[in-house]
Amino acid sequence: MKGKLLPLAAVILSAVCTHQLYAQEYQPMAVQSGFNADVIANGVGPSASSTNNDVDGVSYAFISQDFQLTAASTPLTYGLPTNGIINSVVSSTPGLSYQMAPYSSNNSLRLETAGENGTLVFSNPLQALTVYMLATGGSGSCTVDVDVNFTDSTSETFSGINISDWYGGSNYAIQGIGRINISNDNLESGSGSNPRLYQIPLAISTANQSKSVQSITVTKVGTGGIPNIFAFSADAYNACATPINITSTTTPTEATISWTAPASAPASGYQYYYSTSPTAPTATTTPTGEVTSGTSVTLNQLTTGQTYYFWVRSNCGGSSQSFWKMKEFTPGQVSSVYTLGDINTQYISSLDITTSSTTNCAGGVSIDVPAGFKIKSTAVSYKMSTVSNGWMSEQRSLLVCTTNNTTETSVTSGSGSSTGTYSYNRTGLTLANELTGTVNFELRAWRTYGGSDCNADYNKVDNNTLTVTVTLEPLSLATSEVTAKAKERIAYPNPFADTLYIEKAENVKKAVITDLSGVVVKTIENPSSSVFLGGIKSGMYILTLTMKDGSLKSMKTIKK
Repeated sequence: MKGKLLPLAAVILSAVCTHQLYAQEYQPMAVQSGFNADVIANGVGPSASSTNNDVDGVSYAFISQDFQLTAASTPLTYGLPTNGIINSVVSSTPGLSYQMAPYSSNNSLRLETAGENGTLVFSNPLQALTVYMLATGGSGSCTVDVDVNFTDSTSETFSGINISDWYGGSNYAIQGIGRINISNDNLESGSGSNPRLYQIPLAISTANQSKSVQSITVTKVGTGGIPNIFAFSADAYNACATPINITSTTTPTEATISWTAPASAPASGYQYYYSTSPTAPTATTTPTGEVTSGTSVTLNQLTTGQTYYFWVRSNCGGSSQSFWKMKEFTPGQVSSVYTLGDINTQYISSLDITTSSTTNCAGGVSIDVPAGFKIKSTAVSYKMSTVSNGWMSEQRSLLVCTTNNTTETSVTSGSGSSTGTYSYNRTGLTLANELTGTVNFELRAWRTYGGSDCNADYNKVDNNTLTVTVTLEPLSLATSEVTAKAKERIAYPNPFADTLYIEKAENVKKAVITDLSGVVVKTIENPSSSVFLGGIKSGMYILTLTMKDGSLKSMKTIKK
């Protein structure tokens, strides 16, 4: 028997080493069941109509960026991403992301009382080196016990796991989400730094790393705040290595997606899948197509301004494929980067800064909108760094469209009574909507401490970080009434109750329903003559039909 023990030990050691070799393959873990509360307000209407509980026990809930009290309300520049994808900012886990549950249903495991527990079951059990929990505490920090349950009916327990209060904690995956009081609809922006969702690592023991994680049970321990568990990701293992460095280059109607082959190139090339939904494909999803040679693919006949989600995986032959890797892209986006050096800040008292304030040292960029298109929305990102003894909390900034003299709806503030670099990222801005031709922007930046007038001695905007990105849409997709040239009826009745009927549906390739702010509510590929829309809120929408001959038709329609 002793002669056989050494080879067996070598096999075990080899398996463990191979596991470590493929570390940091981050994969979201799709929750199949177990959430017990909807604590995220979304869509149009009072926040209480799209939630059934709060985060903290005193009426405050999270909000999605698509939330509006009415269809005419100003779109938010903060909130949870509409697509539910949280790209973690924790520096030790680059590339890790989470997929939140749909905001229109239960999306939190909320545990209010000591001893209360719940189990989240995964639709894609994974072997994991580390499991990462996305959670927060409402009305104070809190403590939980976590049981990681494997498919072989064994478990690994993590006791006394601390979850920080949703305001001010460290190791957050996302911050500056904002919140709403669901009893009176009062919104709070959180000043760009609060509330927060935290990333909590659960390192799986070596003995359990070869087992697939089937579910996770969380139990509240003792007093404290209210734990809210939203999602999990894993540093997972797969012998078929995943492609990396996925990039996209787009035109208004096409996108070329490229990637880098893993160190061990797959024997049978790559498979890809794309959709307008952020719902990830599973191991058994039928791919949209495959690439047998090369590391790129071009997609055409895309809708300008529509966000797409593209996944690619290695095909190692037979039934061996890697995990899917995702890239989000939007055809018809144009960006401009400021490259003329650091942008100075101007000293001014915080009490004097408003959206009408100006500076003597703004940084400007221009974007040329292609003929036949107009701006649908604007996004801006940049970094501001402290110098000397300046603090990040003393930073103020505002994006202005100087073509139409329109500013953002509020001034953005930094956070943190310390030195450092603060990152800013705002999307869905409407300050340049409908503009064509050359459109000019400027970033105005201030500091509330140090020196006088304009300089970079205390706070500055870092060179090469100011990026303005506009999303385009065809001029023919204006949200005005149907023109005289397009009086033909494309759908009926109008207004409708739950079902909209499409004329000559056999000629339609795709139907897209958007609200008046441009947010896509529903997309139907190859629709039938009747489209059920009972799940959307009452209000006015735009129906856009992409015909099989490539033409577009649109109309306003009202859901009763």
